[in-house]
Amino acid sequence: MIEKLTSKDFLANRVQFAKDIGQPELYDFIDHFGLFAGAYTIGNKLWTYELLKQTVGIPGDIYEFGCWKGANLMFMAKVISLLEPHSIKKLYGFDNFDGLPKSVKLDGEFASTQAGNYRGNEELLRSTIELFNLQEKVELVVGDALDTIPTFSDKNAEALISFAYLDFDLYEPTIKALNFIETCISVGGVIVFDEAGCKEWPGETIAMKEYLANTNHKYETSSSVIGTNPTIALKRVL
Repeated sequence: MIEKLTSKDFLANRVQFAKDIGQPELYDFIDHFGLFAGAYTIGNKLWTYELLKQTVGIPGDIYEFGCWKGANLMFMAKVISLLEPHSIKKLYGFDNFDGLPKSVKLDGEFASTQAGNYRGNEELLRSTIELFNLQEKVELVVGDALDTIPTFSDKNAEALISFAYLDFDLYEPTIKALNFIETCISVGGVIVFDEAGCKEWPGETIAMKEYLANTNHKYETSSSVIGTNPTIALKRVL
């Protein structure tokens, strides 16, 4: 369970946490996020919330493929703890935390200039997981996705997915994730693409199209009317 913000222990812990990371005024901004967050950011979170809500009661865990700094992963962990407070669902976050890997030709010219960007901070993310007492709820799978996804799949034959958020941006890791999702996605489960349809990141779109052309499942598609990202969602209906 998530610590309540009214908990004296949590309030004390977050003050110390902010000092430890060199941001003593951190929670002055967070507690007034509506004052500082833009419509883009709010739209992103609102649609992610709505998509997660569709999977309440759907069997399977929640997966994020590409976590960057972990903001979306932690947002989903907190939301699902509110929507399904007694659920056994876990969240798995896949990332190398070293930035974008080298792209391939299908990813286009822009992607070829982005290798190493979007570097995360695994240590800080783990500290945040601990701050919110989510160690048993959130698990990080660290390393090259081309290796970690098949290894995870081999070791977790029982895996089921209710919600998958794809934010690898690139073709190769995205298609690797989709191949895994194909074997695990529950009926009613949702696959979300953060960059599909974006001109700058064609690899993610190509991977999505290939998956839809070859999947054994049937999906309904949707896109957000309140924000730009995530871009496309697929809900398994059969």
